[in-house]
Amino acid sequence: WRDVTGLWRHSRSTLRFLVASAVYRDGLAGVFTFGAVIASGTFGFSASEVVVFAIAANVVAGLSTFAAGFLDDRLGPKRVIVGSLIGLLVAGTAVFVLHDGGATVFWVFGLLLTVFVGPAQSASRSLLARVIPPGRESEIFGLYATTGRAASFLAPVAFSSFIAISGAQYWGVLGIMLVLGVGLALLLPVTVRPVPHEA
Repeated sequence: WRDVTGLWRHSRSTLRFLVASAVYRDGLAGVFTFGAVIASGTFGFSASEVVVFAIAANVVAGLSTFAAGFLDDRLGPKRVIVGSLIGLLVAGTAVFVLHDGGATVFWVFGLLLTVFVGPAQSASRSLLARVIPPGRESEIFGLYATTGRAASFLAPVAFSSFIAISGAQYWGVLGIMLVLGVGLALLLPVTVRPVPHEA
C-alpha cells in the first residue's frame, strides 16, 4: 500500500499505467480464454476444429508480435498498444454483429483478434520500462505482475454477466470488449517520457 500511495504522489503516470494495463491485459487474456468457448458454442466448431483454430491463432499471434517490435521502435509502445486495442474492439464487434455468418466469420475476425493480442502484450512491457521511476525497476515489475493477477476476475465476470443478462452466448463477446474498452480509456491519459536518442 505504501508503494501504491508513493506512486500516486510521485509518479502518477506509472500508477495509471499499472491500473490501465491490469484491466486491458485481462481483456486480452479473455480473448484467448473464451475464444474456444465462443467458437464451439456460437459458431459450431467441432473439438478438432477448435484445436486447428487454436494452433492457427497462436501462429498468427506470434508472427504479429514479431512484426510489432519494429512498430514499437518506430512509433513507440503506447501507440502500438492503443492501435492494438482499437483493432481488437473493431474485430470483436464484428464477431458479435456478424455472428449469424457461421464459421467463416469467426475464422476471419477471430484470427484478426489474435493479430492484435501479442503486440499489445509485448508493447505493454516495453511501455512499462519507460514509465518506471529510475531505481525502482524490480519493484514496479513486481507490481505489474501483482496488479495483473488482482484484475483477473474482470473478463470472466463481464463475459458471464452479459450472457446471463441476454441469454445468448455471443453477447459474452461484448463483455470482453467492454473490459478492453475500459482499459483503453484508462491508458489514454498516461504520459510517457521520451527516450533519448543516441548521437
